[in-house]
Amino acid sequence: MNQTTDMTQGNPFPLLVRFAAPLMFGSLCQMLYTAADSAVVGRLVGVDAFAAVGAAGFFCQMAYQIVFGLAKGFGVLFAQLFGRKDFSGLRKAVAMGVILSAGASVIVSIAGLLLAGAVLTLMDTPTGILPDTLVYVRWVYGGVAVTMANRLASTLLLAQGNSSAPVAANAGSCVLNILLDLLFVGVFRWGVAGVAAATVMAQLGSFAYCFVKLRGLSHMRLSMRDFSLAPVLMRELLRMGGTMAFRDGVIAAGGLFVQKAINGYGTLFVAGMAASEKYFGLLCLISDGFEGAFATYSAQNFGARRMDRLKAGLWCSIRVSLAGAVCVAVLVVIFGRSLIGLLVTGEASHLQQLTQTGYEYLVLLAITIPLMSLTCLYRAGLQGMGSTFAPTLSGFVELGVRILSVTFLPGIFGRWAVYSASPLGWLGAAVLLGVSYHQVYRKRQSMLTEHPARED
Repeated sequence: MNQTTDMTQGNPFPLLVRFAAPLMFGSLCQMLYTAADSAVVGRLVGVDAFAAVGAAGFFCQMAYQIVFGLAKGFGVLFAQLFGRKDFSGLRKAVAMGVILSAGASVIVSIAGLLLAGAVLTLMDTPTGILPDTLVYVRWVYGGVAVTMANRLASTLLLAQGNSSAPVAANAGSCVLNILLDLLFVGVFRWGVAGVAAATVMAQLGSFAYCFVKLRGLSHMRLSMRDFSLAPVLMRELLRMGGTMAFRDGVIAAGGLFVQKAINGYGTLFVAGMAASEKYFGLLCLISDGFEGAFATYSAQNFGARRMDRLKAGLWCSIRVSLAGAVCVAVLVVIFGRSLIGLLVTGEASHLQQLTQTGYEYLVLLAITIPLMSLTCLYRAGLQGMGSTFAPTLSGFVELGVRILSVTFLPGIFGRWAVYSASPLGWLGAAVLLGVSYHQVYRKRQSMLTEHPARED
């Protein structure tokens, strides 16, 4: 079985579909896991515990986004080197990526553990759920190294055109996570700590699977010589990965302001917003798959100097992502209330308020998800071409818009201003990235035309 895919040859549409399909299946598994994980908390522990995990969401997301951004940036260089068939350079880049990832994991973990209490207090986390929220956050930040290792391994597989192995690892991880949730929460009665511990252990299992798959690739067997420091290569990895990690961390930081506004509406509102967020993966099912596919596709083709293929790949990805977003939005409008109701149980009056909040937010996200799809596709294309300025700036635009929304609009629109923070942020970022993408594309195309590749 071929474990890599060369995306510089062949019809873009089937290539992208074949690559995206496993990613979409993985997103579906992740969404089902998230819903099941939340149901374990909401039904076995209670609404307060469910709200505690939800209140931890944005602060934990900062750790995840930094890790994911770093790995995603490294993956761009990995894919470019793979597209050039420079396997010795790829091994060296992977070794330097491992060193940088280890250092970043230590820094993020220590910072999160030290700052957790102060940050949650500044976010006005309701006092009734603060202790459980703090427990969950500490588990997540304590397991950052495991999250980083898992993400780096799966990104390396994706960079080489293998979307099946990371998805299989993710699916297995989701099943393991649910089983551990039931064991730790349902049997051992560890509460919120059990949910967090199950997540970390499931990610460790996912990493082990990806690592075995990587060891099966002859061109990916690293030696000690590959780990000798290469400052120039490390700077390039940091240029790509560091800027993405910084950008994604900035976006997540904007979420802290949103969470502070959410917390001000009380525990039930926090729980309702958290419930709708659990289905965010469903909204992004198709767009996430094509974002991942186009990220690898654009990097490989740019590395192979095939700019003509980038244009076709982008428009294909946009059309399918937008069509899928419309279909998913219709389903959410029809079944949204039922989906929210699956996650929690309790007094009827409390459930009514929680469900109404969750449904309103979920529907708004569903009808505005095309904005996020465009943002992610343009960002993936720019990163694939080695451009970091606009993707980084877009993080600040998204952050600024979200802060403005939750700071100045609640007096006019009430809770809908809080609901709208993310969609408005996507709108600002999409405009910036769309304009930047087409400018960079024309410049890169002109540059490669004037300086064609030399034939060896």
